[in-house]
Amino acid sequence: MLLALWSGMSLEAHATAQSRRVVTDANTGFAIYGYDPVAYFTEHSAVRGSREHEYVWNGVSWLFASQANKAVFMQNPDVYAPQFGGHGALAVARGYASDGNPNVWAIYRNRLFLFYSYTARAAWTEAVDLHVERADQQWPAIENTLSR
Repeated sequence: MLLALWSGMSLEAHATAQSRRVVTDANTGFAIYGYDPVAYFTEHSAVRGSREHEYVWNGVSWLFASQANKAVFMQNPDVYAPQFGGHGALAVARGYASDGNPNVWAIYRNRLFLFYSYTARAAWTEAVDLHVERADQQWPAIENTLSR
């Protein structure tokens, strides 16, 4: 059951010379381009975080819009971090990694998924359970190919 689908204005994906297990902004190094992962659940929106509320988890800096969101994330980051390190969920289901766009996202069964494009998200919604199952199966092998 699809719980939520929201999106904001588009954001061009930054190509990086070095792939990572967590999608980061090539210029700043912030996870998911500096967006607050908790806000997708609480604000139902893609909200930029602030350096004032920065937290390093799994070797990557995450930004939050508020101290409260940072505190919630710190208690259980696996609940709020995007699936597949923020790589596009449809791409992972198809067997490869592509940076997810933090403005193109969905929450499904209390899991945050990012997508490269609106078209990818639309295709994913055509067979959500199948794509989630395939992505969950594919991710360990894909993740092992990505450098830190």
